[in-house]
Amino acid sequence: MASSFVPTAAPVGSFLDNVRTRITSPRAYWRKVKADPRYAIYDILPIVTDPLLRDRLAALIAARRPRTPGFHPSLEARDWCRTLETDGITPPLPPIDPAVVADVRAYFENTPCQDPFRPHLGWFRPDSPPSPESNMGYHGVEQILRAPHVLALFNDPQVLETAELYLGCKPILDNIGCWWSWGGESFGGREAAKGTQRHHRDLDSLRGFKLFFYLTDVDEDGGPHIFVKGSHRSRLLSTGRALSDAQVEAAFGSAGTVTVTGSAGSRCMRDTYGVHKGALPRRGRRLLLTAQYNVNRSPHGPTVPPLDRRCAGVPDGLDPFVNQIYVAP
Repeated sequence: MASSFVPTAAPVGSFLDNVRTRITSPRAYWRKVKADPRYAIYDILPIVTDPLLRDRLAALIAARRPRTPGFHPSLEARDWCRTLETDGITPPLPPIDPAVVADVRAYFENTPCQDPFRPHLGWFRPDSPPSPESNMGYHGVEQILRAPHVLALFNDPQVLETAELYLGCKPILDNIGCWWSWGGESFGGREAAKGTQRHHRDLDSLRGFKLFFYLTDVDEDGGPHIFVKGSHRSRLLSTGRALSDAQVEAAFGSAGTVTVTGSAGSRCMRDTYGVHKGALPRRGRRLLLTAQYNVNRSPHGPTVPPLDRRCAGVPDGLDPFVNQIYVAP
C-alpha cells in the first residue's frame, strides 16, 4: 500500500549548496561514512530544514525498503497516521495493561541508571540520585532490552501499521530509551531544566516518529511532555540547539501547544522533528520509555544487535527488518 504522504517538489539545488557549505572536508565526511554508513544521512540532517524536502528524500529511501505484503492497516492506524500528518502528535492511544506497567516499572526501579551529563558519578539507584545537579538518570540499551514486555510493547501491531503508513515502508525500530526525571523538594529542589527538558527538535531521521510511554502518573507538575502542534511541518526555529520558551511562543504562539498528561500506562506518538520538550518535574519523579520508528538508521543504536532470537524474553514472530538493530536474525 502506498505511503499516506505525497512529497512535492523541493529546492534540491539549494539543498546541495547547503551540503557543500556544511561538509567543509568531503574526504573526512566520506571516511566517517565508510566507517559507519549511518552518518551519511545523519550528518546532513541539521541543514534539511524544509519539511517538503525531508519528505522527498525520505520517499527516495522508502522506495528501496521492504513493505508488508497485502498490507491492510486497521482503521485506528489510519486515524493515527492522519493525525500525525496534520498535528505531529496523536491523542492518547489505548493504555497498556496495568499488570504490564507494574512489571516494567518494578524492573526499572531496581535497575541502576546513569546521569549522561555526569558519567563520572557512575551508576546509581533511581531513587537516590547522587548529585543535586542531576536532573535525569538514563538506563542503558541492554538494560532496556532485558526489561519484561518491552520488545512486545515496541512491536505493537497497530503501531507498526501506523509507522508503515507514515513512512511508506516498513519502519526501523531505532533509538530506544528509558529514563527518570526528578524534581521538587523530595529530590533536592531542582530548578534548572537541562538537555531534553528544554524545547528542541530531534534531528535523528528524515522521517519518523517516537512512541512515548508514561510508566508513572504524570500531571502538570510531574514533568509532562509539551509539543507544538504542526511545528513538524514548519521551518521556523529549525535548529539542533535548545530553544527558550520565549523563542517558541514568539514563533508559534501558544494556541497550538499541547501539554501531555496521563496516568501510568499512557502512550502517545509524536513526530519529534516538531518542537517539544519534557518539562522539569516540579515534584516527584517521572519514568519514561520511548522508541523511535525511522526510515533511516540513526547512530543512536548499537552497531551489532545485542540480542539473538533465541534469547530469553524475545517474543516469537518479530519482524527481522523492523528489529534489525536490536535482535539478530
